[in-house]
Amino acid sequence: MQKTIATLTPQEFTEIIEHTIDKRLEVWLTQVLDALMESTEEREADFRPEFAASLTRAQQQAEAGETIDLETFRKQRLQ
Repeated sequence: MQKTIATLTPQEFTEIIEHTIDKRLEVWLTQVLDALMESTEEREADFRPEFAASLTRAQQQAEAGETIDLETFRKQRLQ
């Protein structure tokens, strides 16, 4: 059964957000691991543009000190 955001309980909404984040991180991790274990043939290939842009943003944020530890991230999610 599909619900609108307005009809979700806070717990249901939190679970949806957590699931979405988990899935996105899983995809990102898979892409990173694939990139690290690529074959010689794959080394010549470029990253998908959206992944390359995401990775560049992450590197820039890390270099600028715009990072967050896991515990703080979890606390923010629960608020």
